[in-house]
Amino acid sequence: MAVIYGTLPGALAYQQARGNAAWASTGDDEAKQAALLRGSVWVDNTYRSRFSGRKTGGRSQEREWPRTDATDAAGDDIDADEVPTEIEEATYEAALRELTKPGSLAPDFNGSKLVKSERKKIGQIEKETEYVEASARASIPVFALIDGILASLLAPAKGNTSTSLLCRV
Repeated sequence: MAVIYGTLPGALAYQQARGNAAWASTGDDEAKQAALLRGSVWVDNTYRSRFSGRKTGGRSQEREWPRTDATDAAGDDIDADEVPTEIEEATYEAALRELTKPGSLAPDFNGSKLVKSERKKIGQIEKETEYVEASARASIPVFALIDGILASLLAPAKGNTSTSLLCRV
């Protein structure tokens, strides 16, 4: 079973096709391999609860894919030995971010440093700072491109609801 999703040559081809020169010009193969690993882990950690099916290799399988009884959003079966192209592409996008700015996928959160407003007065020195009441959830980066790549594989997030209105005409 794969430790990372995708390959170095696959990542290079993916990035070149999109004109992302930073992949080729940043770091050596070891740094790129490490970025692919961090990207793979991030994809699993971020989206695992929305993947259908279960790990083909059970708990001993390191990555979330391949999966047994997995389907895409259209209901089409995904082979039990398949790592979907979308997973690899999402990993390549995540790895590019990690290669160019390590730690960017999973920043540490310190809510005490989020400033809502700040006022300074020079004459008779006065400073006022108002901090935001923030949660760690608010600090999680959102990558719309990666969400879009994976959309065809994801089930709706738990706790999200949708409402439909039916009208008879």
